[in-house]
Amino acid sequence: MVVIVRYAEIALKGKNRSTFEKQLVRNIKDCLKKNNVKFNHVERITGRILIGTDDECVCLKNVFGIANFSSSHKVDVDFDKIKEEALRQYTSGTFRITSNRIDKVLMNSDDLNKEVGAYVVEKTGAKVSLKNPDVNICIEVTERFALVYSSKTEGAKGLPVGVEGVVAVLLEDEDSVLAAKLMMKRGCNVVLVKVNYVDYSELEKYSYGFAIKVFDSVPDKVSAVVTSEKLENIKERNIEKPILRPLIAS
Repeated sequence: MVVIVRYAEIALKGKNRSTFEKQLVRNIKDCLKKNNVKFNHVERITGRILIGTDDECVCLKNVFGIANFSSSHKVDVDFDKIKEEALRQYTSGTFRITSNRIDKVLMNSDDLNKEVGAYVVEKTGAKVSLKNPDVNICIEVTERFALVYSSKTEGAKGLPVGVEGVVAVLLEDEDSVLAAKLMMKRGCNVVLVKVNYVDYSELEKYSYGFAIKVFDSVPDKVSAVVTSEKLENIKERNIEKPILRPLIAS
């Protein structure tokens, strides 16, 4: 089995895209190891990250930078084998075939959709629904193999933690945890500064690629300080670092 990981914002990063992808790979590996998921490899291909594993990797839903992911079956780039696996993916109700040729091999995507769809209809008598199918059988074709799947799991989205530097989050109230999560989602590595007692254990679910550290004062190494202030309770702060308020519009 191969888990296909897709990302969204990273694709917009142009020349820096490779850096973002490599950080996401590091965070994915950290997630798998921390959750005791066995895997053979994590590799980058065009627009995707592939994980060789027998696990569905549900833990990936908490890795920032991932748009969604799918558990897929890997078959040879052989039209008959692709058709057979697509048939196995069909369960009941209406269906459609959605193919994507990452590498331009076999027939074009429209023809592949029609041919595989006709095969499933022939074998099952099922009806095709392009707009609202009960089952969407997806095929992704590369030069080396094809991946076939019929479900997606939503990820945490955003950017991979670690691509945008380190910020210090002031632990003042419960909203501080949300502020920290939003900064992590924007790619920031966070350290926490203990002002009041706040349960920050929820952040452990998302701390892949780094370890959460707690300080009694703002460390010198951070590039900014994050508060949980909203528009109605902005305070004057005697802090030399830039101040970020991610909850200001909430």
